[in-house]
Amino acid sequence: MMLGWLSIIGVFALLTIVVGGIASLAGGGGGGGNGDGGGKVAEKPIQEQKASQQEQPQKKEPQPQKEDQAQVGQQEQQQGGGQEPEPQKPQPQNPSFASFGAGTYQVGADIQPGTYRTRMGSPNCYWERLKNFSGGMNGILANGGTSAPGIVTIEPTDVGFHSEGCGTWTKDLSAITTSKTSFGAGAYIVGTDIEPGTYRNSGGHNCYYERLRGFNGGMNAIIANGGTSAPGIVTIAPTDAGFQSQGCGTWTKLE
Repeated sequence: MMLGWLSIIGVFALLTIVVGGIASLAGGGGGGGNGDGGGKVAEKPIQEQKASQQEQPQKKEPQPQKEDQAQVGQQEQQQGGGQEPEPQKPQPQNPSFASFGAGTYQVGADIQPGTYRTRMGSPNCYWERLKNFSGGMNGILANGGTSAPGIVTIEPTDVGFHSEGCGTWTKDLSAITTSKTSFGAGAYIVGTDIEPGTYRNSGGHNCYYERLRGFNGGMNAIIANGGTSAPGIVTIAPTDAGFQSQGCGTWTKLE
């Protein structure tokens, strides 16, 4: 009896092994195994692969927003990139003034009336305001001469003006003195070149001075005048237009 059961169990086990082997072979032939004896996996056709690749959506890089672009521009300017050059400031230009040199000129045509000065002295300077060009004494309205800086006013009614040895006459009436309380020979504008006040001179040979209400060179332009070879004292009033002297040395304002 025992042998009969053993025979039945052996047959059942053998059937199990055979069925399992058949199932294993069927699975290896259809899907391919992980072992060395498995078949190859069926590959998709090339057209299907291309179609699947085209169907996949492509990734797009995020575009910077306007605010991001503005921030990038600001960073570039801070770092020196894209920085606009600063506009250049206009250079100040020196004003031009009417001027002329030695010679005889027709007023209104060659030169304009007005007050002119020589900004430095010239030896043997001589000038004439003219009422005509006759060349005679009756043609002279006023004249003057100095080796120091001079000033003259050419009136609109003057016909002509003549000068020689005076250098350049200019309408630039800005100050020519370095100090307004100490000065030497020449013609000066009160308030521009020198201060009004009381002055003492150091003395000199044949000193002569004039307090002036104008610079036309005529006798009516002189407020007061004087002369001495010894040191003298003169008061220049605030209402004086000018002061001129020669041969008097240095004038110094008294405290």
